[in-house]
Amino acid sequence: MKRALTILAGLSLACALPASALAHGSTKPQHGGVVQMNGETLFELVRAPAGVSLYVIDEDEPVVASGMTARLSVTAGDKRQDVAMVPGKGNQFVAKGLTLPAGASVGVQVINQTTKARYGTTFTIE
Repeated sequence: MKRALTILAGLSLACALPASALAHGSTKPQHGGVVQMNGETLFELVRAPAGVSLYVIDEDEPVVASGMTARLSVTAGDKRQDVAMVPGKGNQFVAKGLTLPAGASVGVQVINQTTKARYGTTFTIE
């Protein structure tokens, strides 16, 4: 009986392990910004005095910004502004000089230029 319980406990543990292995990377900000997930894609929006940066990770791998385009749609009050971002280093996109006011809604759209796959999310600026 003890052997059967030991085997059953071992099988239960083995079944639980793959579930935890499927969990994806950290949603903790890596660049001091705010993070949103959409499916398997992680977006980190960073506000700085010089402008706004966006970092994108898809399925735990940094997206190479040079093969993508990125656009922000900023809505503050009754005004909407569309801003094209330029590729930065690695998985970074940059909008120099852009400021995001508190309370603004920021839509993000990133497009893979090769596959035309689209990724996006929305942030609310606090």
